Amino acid sequence: MIRSLKEALIPALAAALLAAPAWAQQPMQPPQPAPQAPADPAEAAFRSADTNKDGQLSREEAAKLPAIAARFDELDKNKDGALSWEEFRAGQRAAP
Repeated sequence: MIRSLKEALIPALAAALLAAPAWAQQPMQPPQPAPQAPADPAEAAFRSADTNKDGQLSREEAAKLPAIAARFDELDKNKDGALSWEEFRAGQRAAP
C-alpha cells in the first residue's frame, strides 16, 4: 500500500510543482480605488463635458453647457478654440 501511495503522490506532486511557476509569475494587481467625484460642482461639470478627457473643452463639448457655450469666445482668452480648466473656472467666477 505504501508503495502504491508513493506511486500516486509522486506524479501529482511533480505536476503541482511544474504548474507552480506559471501562476507564480503573474503578479497580483492591487485593487484600484474608484475615482472620486470632484467636490466642486464646476469641476464636475467640466469633467463631464470633457468627453475625450484631454483637459480642455472644445466648442462641441462646451455645447453641453449652454451658459458656457453662449460665452465660449469670451472665455477662450488665448483664442485656441478650446477652454482650459483655468479659462472655464475664470468664467465661472466672473459669471453674474
